[in-house]
Amino acid sequence: MNHKFHYDTPKQSLRWLRVHEAFSPARQDFSCQATYQQGTQAAAELCGAAAVELVSLGCGGGQKELELLRALRAAQPARPVTYLPTDVSTSLTLIARAAAVAGKLVAAEDCVPLVLDLAETADWQQALGARLRPGVRRVVTFFGMLPNFTPAQALPRLAGLLAPGDALLVSANLAPGSDYAAGVRQVFPLYDNALTAEWLFSVLADLGVTGDDGRVEFQIAACPEGSGLLRIEADFVFGRDCSVNYADQKLHFAAGTRFGLFFSYRHTPGEVKRLFAEQQLTLRAQWLNVTADEGVFLLQRNPPAAP
Repeated sequence: MNHKFHYDTPKQSLRWLRVHEAFSPARQDFSCQATYQQGTQAAAELCGAAAVELVSLGCGGGQKELELLRALRAAQPARPVTYLPTDVSTSLTLIARAAAVAGKLVAAEDCVPLVLDLAETADWQQALGARLRPGVRRVVTFFGMLPNFTPAQALPRLAGLLAPGDALLVSANLAPGSDYAAGVRQVFPLYDNALTAEWLFSVLADLGVTGDDGRVEFQIAACPEGSGLLRIEADFVFGRDCSVNYADQKLHFAAGTRFGLFFSYRHTPGEVKRLFAEQQLTLRAQWLNVTADEGVFLLQRNPPAAP
């Protein structure tokens, strides 16, 4: 299932907010908030005095990008800055734009939002198209998105947006400790709980599936691409035959069918560095929260090799 469907309706969004408040390090851990502040400050310093284009992929409400815009303005008040907030949600892109313009961090004409479903878009650079400014230093943010993409989906598409000298700020959910598998098991209860199951099941409930039709099951699984990463998956396991109507189609599920609702990859700092290095992106700095289960990473496109 495309993860966007878990945020489509107000009811689903409210249930996600309950999960976020209860389990997210960004809400429960002040040191996690500090990682984003440090990352945005470092990205602004990396840009020097040049004009900057900020491209936010999956902007949400744009709060983290506001910190980056403030840092860019503080470092060089007169620098030209443009801001391209993108998200699968129309309302969220408008909220992100309104916050940046109201804060006088970017001019209204220099902030034009774009609705974009990254999961359904094969070439992100082509999709952004004429919105991208040629010849301007670019900073791309990818906050909270990496866990929900396979490496082969996200990394080449991210790298394609960056020219030499451009920067990428990305956050990753991490497996704490030196034992990767044990670290994933340690964070497993953050997913395998009643609140998360209720949120994920609400998509099916809106289609007429009931709790009597099956159950939500969580498991730890290997990346299907063989990247070496582990991810936490949530499936709905049908306990009996069931039919649902969606988009003018009747879909049948036999008893025992596992329907994939959700997955979230867990990385390590070393794997983040390795995976992006394969895309010719160099890790410049990283910041981890105190429990080392979330991190922010600053990467930069390598300059072309000398002839």
